[in-house]
Amino acid sequence: MVAATKGAAGQVIKVHPQPTTEAVQPETPTTITCKVNDVAVAEVAPRDCATALHVCCHGLVCVMAGQYYGWNAALATGFVPYVASQLVMGVTYVIYMSCAAEICGKIAFSGGTYGLSRVTLGYYCGYMVGFLELLEYTASTAVSVLFIGELVTGELGWDKRWEPLIWLVCYVSFVAFYSLPGRIMWNASIALALLCYAPAVLYIFGTLQFANLGQFGYLLDPVDNTTHVWAYGDISSAYFAWLPYTTWAFAGIECLSLVTDMTATPKTTIPRGILGAVALLFFSNVGMVCLVPSLPPGIAAATTALYPLNNGLAMAYGISESVGAWLLFPAHMGMAAGFVLPCGRLMQALADSTLLPPWLGLKNLGHRGLTRAMVLSCGFGYLLCILSYFSREFCSALQNMFLLVGSMCYGAQLVGFILLRTTYKAESNGFKAPFGLSGAIFAIVVYGLLALSIIGGFQDDHGTAGFAALGYCLVLTWYYYYACKDRQTISKDEYASIFRFTIIKFNNLKRKAAREAKRKRHFWHKMASMLRSASKQGSTNRVSYVNVGVHQGGHKAPAHPATR
Repeated sequence: MVAATKGAAGQVIKVHPQPTTEAVQPETPTTITCKVNDVAVAEVAPRDCATALHVCCHGLVCVMAGQYYGWNAALATGFVPYVASQLVMGVTYVIYMSCAAEICGKIAFSGGTYGLSRVTLGYYCGYMVGFLELLEYTASTAVSVLFIGELVTGELGWDKRWEPLIWLVCYVSFVAFYSLPGRIMWNASIALALLCYAPAVLYIFGTLQFANLGQFGYLLDPVDNTTHVWAYGDISSAYFAWLPYTTWAFAGIECLSLVTDMTATPKTTIPRGILGAVALLFFSNVGMVCLVPSLPPGIAAATTALYPLNNGLAMAYGISESVGAWLLFPAHMGMAAGFVLPCGRLMQALADSTLLPPWLGLKNLGHRGLTRAMVLSCGFGYLLCILSYFSREFCSALQNMFLLVGSMCYGAQLVGFILLRTTYKAESNGFKAPFGLSGAIFAIVVYGLLALSIIGGFQDDHGTAGFAALGYCLVLTWYYYYACKDRQTISKDEYASIFRFTIIKFNNLKRKAAREAKRKRHFWHKMASMLRSASKQGSTNRVSYVNVGVHQGGHKAPAHPATR
C-alpha cells in the first residue's frame, strides 16, 4: 500500500506492504518515510551525450597517471612480492568494476555508489558513502595538482612559492574545460585519453627487445653481494607496507558511474565504457610492472627512479629525462582534471537530496548548477592543497586518506551488489558480472586488507590518515543527525527503485516463509504417518493369551489346529 500525504515541504510517501491473509507472516521490511521532490531534470541534447567510447576515455584520463609515477618504490622488497600483490589488486579491480557495470544495468539514475547505497543500505549509509566518495575524488585531484605544481616548478627552475598560483590555474582550467558543451568536451576527452595512454604503449612496445627479467629482475643479498634475491621481508614489510601502491593504477575508476545521466542509453553505455577502461588499464599495468624491473641496469635502480618509465623511453627512443617528464605531463593533468566532473555530479546529487546546506544554491538546477558544483569542489580541493603546502605530514598522508575512504566506498558498493543479487534479486537485462557473489566477497576481503594496511600502522604516517578519516566521519555523523536527517529528500527515480526493491524484498520474504511453512507441514505430516504406521504394525504383531493357549481368567484355551 502506498499512502501519500501532501504538505508544504513536498510529498511524503510511506511504503507499507499490505499484510497477507495467510497463516504464516514474514517479517515486513522497514517503513520508508521520506519526502519525494521533483528534481530538475538535466536535459542533454543528443549531440552532447556521451557514448561508450567517451566513457572509456574519461576513465583512462582519470586514472592513467597513477601508472606512471611512484609505484616503483614498492619493488624494494623484490620482484615477486610486489608483482604478486599487484596482480591480486588488478584482478580485484576487474571484479569490482564488473560488479559496478552490472549495477549500472539495474539502477540507471545518477549518483554512483551514493545512489546505490541509499537504495540498498539505507539513508544514513548512503549519506556517509556520498560524502566519503566526495572526499576521495577531491583528495585525489588535490594530490595530482600538488604533483603538477612540483613538476612545473622543478622542471622550469621556479621558486616553490609559485606553486599555489599553479594550483589555481589548474583548477580554473579544469572547471572551464568541463563547462564546455558535451559535443566539444567529450571529443576533446578522446584526444586527451590518447595523450595519456600513448606513453604506456610506446614504453611497452619499445622496451620489449631490451627486457630480460632473469638477468635484471633480482636484487643482490646485501651480506655477500652475490646471492640473487627475488623477495625480501615478511608480510608486514613486503605486503602491507606496499599495498596502497598497488591501487594507484586503478583507484578512482568507479567514478564513471556518476556520469550516468550524461549518456543517452546509460544501461548499456556505462557498462561498456567501464569494462573497456578497466581492461585497458589492466593490460598496461601488467606490461609496465613486468618490464620496468626487467631493463638494465636492473631492479635496484628502478626502485629509486623518480619517473620509472624514463629509463626505458631513453633506451627505446633516445628521450632525455626532461622530455620524458613532459611526455607524462598530459596524463597528470588528465588525472587532476578527470575527477572534477564526477565531483560536480556527486555534489549535485547530494544537494538534490537536501544533504548540502541550502545556501549553496545547488538544488534543482540541473546542468545549470554543474559549474557551480565544480567550483565548490575545486575550492575544497584547493584548501587541501594549502594544508598540504604548510604541513608535509598531512601532504604525505593525503593519498592514504583518500584510499582509506575509497576502500569504504568500494565495500559499500560491493555489499549493495550482493544485496541486489540475493535479498532483492533484481534482474538485469544487460551485462551480468561473471565472477558472481564469490568474486564480490573476494574483493571485499582485499579492500578490507587495504584499509588495514593504512590504519594498522604500516605506512609510517603516525596514524594521520586514519585519524583524519575518523574525524571526517564523526563530523559527518553529527551533521547528519543535527541538520540532514529530517529534511533529506529523494528523487522520483530513487523512490521508484526503493519502492520496487522494498516490494521485491517483501515478496521474497513471503515466498521464503511459505516454503518454510510447507516444509514444516510436510515434516509433521510425515511424522504422523510414521506413527500411524508403527501403531498398526504393533497391533498386528502383538502376542495375545489366545495365541499361547491361555485364557485371561486362568483357564486353558483350546489349541489352534496345526494347520493354522
